[in-house]
Amino acid sequence: MMLDPLFVAAVLERFEATLDEVVGRVEDQKLNARLDALRSQVAAPRICIEEQPIRAEGDRTALPDAGTTR
Repeated sequence: MMLDPLFVAAVLERFEATLDEVVGRVEDQKLNARLDALRSQVAAPRICIEEQPIRAEGDRTALPDAGTTR
C-alpha cells in the first residue's frame, strides 16, 4: 500500500513540530544544534511534497477540456 504524499507531509510536519519543541530545552548545545539540523532536514522533503500538488494542479487546469469530445 502506497501512502498519500500529503499524509507523509503531515507526518513530517508533526515530527518537525516535535523537534522544534525539543530544540532549546536541551542543555547540551551540541545536541541542540544537531536537533535543529535534523528539524531542517525533515522540513526540506516536507516542503517539496507540499509544493508538488500545487504544480500538478496548475498543470491540470491548463488543459481543462483535454480528452473530451464535443
